Amino acid sequence: MNLRLLFCIAMGMFTTALGVVMLVSNLRREPPGAPPPKPNFSARATTVMDPETGEKTTYREITVSTILAPGPVTPPAGK
Repeated sequence: MNLRLLFCIAMGMFTTALGVVMLVSNLRREPPGAPPPKPNFSARATTVMDPETGEKTTYREITVSTILAPGPVTPPAGK
């Protein structure tokens, strides 16, 4: 066996090992993402019937909550 043949075998093994490592690294599962945020709104409806007239009235309430960025700290009054 000459030195050139040994070098070719070593380079082939190195290339194969590198390919296997790259294949395994691509097969890993991605970490699960953050859970979806909770809804920031709610809606309610109440239907009331007037017993005298028989008229139906529907009261609807829609609530939306927002989280505002914290503002600058205000110093206490009197100082």
